[in-house]
Amino acid sequence: MTARAMDNFGLSRLYLVNPRDKWPNKKADSSAKHAKNIIKNVKIFSNLEEATSKFNLVIATTNRQRFLTKKTYYNFNELSKKFNNIRNIAILFGPENSGLSNEDLRLANNIYTIKTARLNKSLNLSHAVSVIAYEIFSQNLKSSKITKKDYKIIDQKVTKSELSNYINFLIDDLENKGFFNPIEKKDSMIDNIYSIYSKMDLTKKELNMLWGMHKKLKNQPKI
Repeated sequence: MTARAMDNFGLSRLYLVNPRDKWPNKKADSSAKHAKNIIKNVKIFSNLEEATSKFNLVIATTNRQRFLTKKTYYNFNELSKKFNNIRNIAILFGPENSGLSNEDLRLANNIYTIKTARLNKSLNLSHAVSVIAYEIFSQNLKSSKITKKDYKIIDQKVTKSELSNYINFLIDDLENKGFFNPIEKKDSMIDNIYSIYSKMDLTKKELNMLWGMHKKLKNQPKI
């Protein structure tokens, strides 16, 4: 049903992370109706980090209150302004029964929440996809063509894989230096580290400078 919603509004790239049921399966194929090409070309990943690795911008969807320092958007027009000069954008949806965890949200740059009535904030997954797919479709109708100059700027943006490599390297070094103290706050501290870097609209050149700065400090002789 998610594939059908995507097909209605011109979206075709569907990634699944650890699908619960055997894949592919007949139920998905029969539910997709005219969107069988989307089902046929689904990409399967064993973990979220791998699934988001080639994207420059990841928007997570959730309506649960989170104590994370990530900017949350409630207006899609405001959110879509971030799409300028970004080549690969992923919209991240969690499982219907549990939604996205804080660990999942580490990999997102921002959060988008669909406005609903206060008494019932829970949306069926395919319905949530329908709402956002429609918003993207509407924005695409209004957007102008991207020029070669724009693509040059786009190609300078870091991917999630490039940023995650740096953050994982940083976390390992901080771990070795005893930074995560007290240990019970480690997860929230790592959430904050991801949040800091996810807010930055980093280029590949800027990330290379961060690598150089970190390695230089790491290799300083002890006094």
